[in-house]
Amino acid sequence: MTKVNRNYCKPGADMKPVFAPTVFRYNGKDYWHPEKEDFALVGYLPLSPDYPVDPAPDGQHWDRTDKIEPNGDAGYKWVYVLVDNPPPPPRRWTRLDILTALGESDMFDAAFAYLNSIEVKPHITAWLGLNTANYIEEGYPDAEKWNALLDGAAQALGKTREEIDAFLAAIPTEG
Repeated sequence: MTKVNRNYCKPGADMKPVFAPTVFRYNGKDYWHPEKEDFALVGYLPLSPDYPVDPAPDGQHWDRTDKIEPNGDAGYKWVYVLVDNPPPPPRRWTRLDILTALGESDMFDAAFAYLNSIEVKPHITAWLGLNTANYIEEGYPDAEKWNALLDGAAQALGKTREEIDAFLAAIPTEG
């Protein structure tokens, strides 16, 4: 396997970089420790490691592609593209944290009654699920059912959905 110097390259197919060899022979001369000028003799120019100077807009970040482009007379630079940030992972709460928060609120009795009236699986109430699950994950089992559960909780507890969301946001999450 030939070792390469990733600080120097030339464009290959579809502008993907072809990196310079660390050692090469040119016009009968061996280049064991090539310098910038030596690489240029065989068409390899510096590859800038520079990251884009413009900050990414909110909700996005820069991703380096596998392509290069000319960097003026200085050689080449990586091509970067803006991509959307992945959604945050769902929040997870321990059952103890949820039960503690409910116990410290004025909603415990109403939450108990409501969660006992909702089946999340056949013969499994939301209250039983809360008390036997290792954790509760936001969005389980899907966004529609999760939102229906929280909307129903808001109505049953005489709260707004925003108040229910704020209540959950105040509970410590795992990880």
